[in-house]
Amino acid sequence: MTRPLTLHLIRAVPWWPFAAAVVLAVVAQLPVLLNDPPPAMIVIDLRIAAAVLGAAAGFALPDLMASTVISPLPRWRRQWVRIALLLVPSVLVWALLCLAVRNAAGPAATWPHGFVILQAAVCGLLPVAAAAVGARYRDDTTGALIGPAVQGVVLVVSLFLTDRSSPWLLPMDGVWTTAQRSWPIALALILVTLLVANRETPGRRQRRWRRPA
Repeated sequence: MTRPLTLHLIRAVPWWPFAAAVVLAVVAQLPVLLNDPPPAMIVIDLRIAAAVLGAAAGFALPDLMASTVISPLPRWRRQWVRIALLLVPSVLVWALLCLAVRNAAGPAATWPHGFVILQAAVCGLLPVAAAAVGARYRDDTTGALIGPAVQGVVLVVSLFLTDRSSPWLLPMDGVWTTAQRSWPIALALILVTLLVANRETPGRRQRRWRRPA
């Protein structure tokens, strides 16, 4: 059942946000690939790439036919397949960009790679989780728009945090500040949100149960 579902969703999900995000992600890396920016700018560009790719992946989550068509497959399976269809290529694109940037930076690539990957995961999965919540209540594009909206609000709030309270600073000598320790906590909360948001909605469970009668 998963293979026919995957083939159907490949045709059903919108791919233009992903294409646009790939272009933006590549453009964000051009200063690194063509010039010699400081390591801090390189990391910022990688975060931007993860953020736009994740925001685009969220557009696969609203099910336009959910309110009119009853599927024999549970909602959680459909939603996770939708996420995988765009999130897997998004991760591959980001990984390729990261490798390209590291090769272009050469000896300047001294940032903590594990920490940057953790930040990229949070930046990319946050809009996906928010879009999953939105798709639970709205079966159209407006549900997916909640992802970039939440992403923007969190970014603006985080920019007011400065010095050691800023989560954007990179660890020095392997020592993490309290703000930096919030990244794995944020990732765990995002994954829990995805698990909860992709469950079957009560109303649709009830409608599927009544259909045989």
